[in-house]
Amino acid sequence: MTSLAQVRRFRVAVWTVIASEALLFSGLFGLYWSYRDEYPRAFDAGVRIDIAWMGGVNTFVLLTSSFAIAWAVHAMRHARTRVVARCLVAVLLLGGVFLALKIAEWTVHISEGVVPGGAYYTGPWNGRGSSLFFTLYYFMTGLHALHVIAGMVLIAWVALRVRARTLTGDDPHALELVALYWHFVDAIWVFLWPMFYLMRA
Repeated sequence: MTSLAQVRRFRVAVWTVIASEALLFSGLFGLYWSYRDEYPRAFDAGVRIDIAWMGGVNTFVLLTSSFAIAWAVHAMRHARTRVVARCLVAVLLLGGVFLALKIAEWTVHISEGVVPGGAYYTGPWNGRGSSLFFTLYYFMTGLHALHVIAGMVLIAWVALRVRARTLTGDDPHALELVALYWHFVDAIWVFLWPMFYLMRA
């Protein structure tokens, strides 16, 4: 049984991680908007090149996964262990779908010559603006994908504890904190989605 003092320490640690990651992404968001203001046509063209339906499906996938892990927390508080396990498996599967679609999207872009850095050479606005857009696109979505992977590792750890019955409704704090992190990762994507897929002039 986790003591109240331990729970408080864990909560502070998780919120510290979330705050630091939020600051990191806030800086990247600011960089994106400053460059978008400087190169509006190139960024508009970049958004048009991105595969909108994949971005939309991935948004639906992550929002669904947030609902699933929230339901897992609810079920855990009511000692419905089987429901918790099924919800966590669903979150892992949805996370896998998100990553698979993201890799497929990157593969399509790379095959078309849409790559980060100065090597970018396709599209109607070839130049520094396009290079900056796709460098930010790959870096920010790639960084987010790493956070998804980290979240999935934590969810798998919690799922194993649920299966081993070392995590129960009497002590659900580990699941609650992992869910909090997962919701944060999903929230970051909600900002990335319009920036790279929807904002067309």
